[in-house]
Amino acid sequence: MKKFAVIGSPIDHSLSPLLHATIIKQLNIDASYEKVNVLPNQIKKFINTNDFDGYNVTIPHKNTILNNLNDLDNDAKDITAVNCVFKNKGFNTDWIGFSYTLRKNKINLKGKSCLIIGSGGAAYAIAFALIKNEVGSITIENRNLENKIKLEKWIEKRLKTKIIIDPEVIINCTPLGMGQYNDKMPSKFKITDKHIAIDTIYNPLRTKWLKYCDKKGAITISGLDMLISQGIASLNIWLNDDINKYINFKIIKTTLEKHLCLQK
Repeated sequence: MKKFAVIGSPIDHSLSPLLHATIIKQLNIDASYEKVNVLPNQIKKFINTNDFDGYNVTIPHKNTILNNLNDLDNDAKDITAVNCVFKNKGFNTDWIGFSYTLRKNKINLKGKSCLIIGSGGAAYAIAFALIKNEVGSITIENRNLENKIKLEKWIEKRLKTKIIIDPEVIINCTPLGMGQYNDKMPSKFKITDKHIAIDTIYNPLRTKWLKYCDKKGAITISGLDMLISQGIASLNIWLNDDINKYINFKIIKTTLEKHLCLQK
């Protein structure tokens, strides 16, 4: 039996075990997926002693794990964040998940002006995906000026861009809208029916910000599609196959939506 997992701290509320159990059931393979609480000072020991056939990485290890792995995929090295490990090699499937989400929702961002709210690890993966999707420009909005400038410089090395006052696409990469920030929204940008609003948050399914954007007539996408897609991309690496050929995305999404609704 193949054994997979997600590591992080805290890890109790991770939806990854349900996601992967649903995919594994569809694939009809002998495999398991569990969540493992790994503290920051335990990461090196875990890497050297675990017996998993592959594992995902979440907060707070996505950046710190980089220096403890034997090898890094070029994309993970460029993004400076790892969320998937196979044979002690780090990968980043977050950007792949975001790109797949765009295709799944029939959204073409080529040449469009984009605004990313936030400048953490997720923001780098999203920026990388936007560059790969040939957007016209990327602007960063973040309260921490140092982190904002750091991400802007990272983008400038990879994309000739300019500041756009009125972006066409807005992506929230902050925790505003979930957990203790459930009632919060990113700074109120003027949203119209010409905008595309994308949230990286999947719990709740529709954040306060996405509901606000819905009312303004914008095209909106929650973080659930991205979560599912990065999970599929991880299994593609672990199983050395394209499992999209064997699974039903809609059933997976419906299963997770029902679970999230029951949590309320």
